[in-house]
Amino acid sequence: MENMCRSCHYGSGKSRSNGTVMSPFTDWSFKYIFGREENKHNLIGFLNLMLMPQSPVVDVEYINNESQPDSPENKECIFDIICKDRNGDQYLIEVQNKPVENMLDRIIYYSCRLVDRMGKRGSKWDYQNIKKVYSICIMNFSYEPEPVLRRDIQLCDVNTRKIFSDKLNIILIQMPCMRYMKIGECNKYYEYLLYLLKEMHNGMKTIDELKKEVAETRLPEEIKKMFYGVLDTADFASLSEEQQARYESDLKNYMDTMGCIRFARKEGVSEGYDKGYEEGRVQGQKEGEDSRNLEIANNLKAKGLDASLIAECTGLTIEEIEKL
Repeated sequence: MENMCRSCHYGSGKSRSNGTVMSPFTDWSFKYIFGREENKHNLIGFLNLMLMPQSPVVDVEYINNESQPDSPENKECIFDIICKDRNGDQYLIEVQNKPVENMLDRIIYYSCRLVDRMGKRGSKWDYQNIKKVYSICIMNFSYEPEPVLRRDIQLCDVNTRKIFSDKLNIILIQMPCMRYMKIGECNKYYEYLLYLLKEMHNGMKTIDELKKEVAETRLPEEIKKMFYGVLDTADFASLSEEQQARYESDLKNYMDTMGCIRFARKEGVSEGYDKGYEEGRVQGQKEGEDSRNLEIANNLKAKGLDASLIAECTGLTIEEIEKL
């Protein structure tokens, strides 16, 4: 999915007024489709398909997505979307387009901050207001050598494997596992949803083409209607000029970042091998890669990229990058 280019996103040369659909995986577009009060029905459908709760979510209230730290030493959390339902259960939904350092620890920290926000000061509070927290992280990369599409994580007893508590729930989605999946290969409702998001991101089909695919499935009409609503919300032509400019700016930033990552990886390997053969097939290759990685890190740092992202691209440590 990282191979998306600007021309193919707009539908292989098709006019933008001919059903061009926004990618849902830029910060602005994801929040536009799922994080606005007028599009709340999309988020409710998203949560019900992803979680399949015994009692469906019927309404949600958006919550300020900034969790202020208790002290200057604590890290501030900024979530993509955070909301709660009528029961007080809270939901955190975020999209990650690139790996970040200590990513899994970061997800745990963000989830625990939601639990912490439920607390009340005073000696009389007895924790009765602690509700369930669901953190859903959609990743456009794989974080493990042998990835699976979905991992559901709860607190459990390590010996008996019995659930210790259902108050903390983390759902990790690795979108590369969907790369070659066709709609007819989807079995679970959430797989259909992820397929739709994947195809919207690829940008090779118009809204009408995607609606036709949905219509030809055996999905319940209620789910089809939800998918149609998501597609209508993501119609590029329905945006104001200001919104179109905001989306295109976000999309450009996404593609520039992905381009920097691909270029850094390609050039680092190429230069490393070239110099490696000159100085010796083993030691020379190592020195060549190190030298080129330092050069790449310098260039990426000059462009203002985050140190953790540069570390991912080059293999250097954050300490080495900060010294450049």
